[in-house]
Amino acid sequence: MNFCENCNLACQDERCPKCGRKKLRAVHDDDFCFVARVDRALGDHLKFFLDNEKIACVLMPYGTGVRAKFALPSESYLLYVQYENLESVRQILQELQKSNI
Repeated sequence: MNFCENCNLACQDERCPKCGRKKLRAVHDDDFCFVARVDRALGDHLKFFLDNEKIACVLMPYGTGVRAKFALPSESYLLYVQYENLESVRQILQELQKSNI
């Protein structure tokens, strides 16, 4: 598995599917990898759940600059977890999406 340091994306390709970068390195278990963009409510819920499961995660605010300019909370987050937990967190997200439908 390869890792793009620009996008924090783990992939099997020789080139990053997001930015096209060719200089990828082997991914390490402690690399924080992009999982998904999630809305604010789901992100807050996931943070609480993952903290209780002792899974390190990072939520980066994501949205329009207008909300930041007026000091409003972001509308969504970019979710990152360590590579060793990437697949389990993806499964958790899939289960949450199935239960909400």
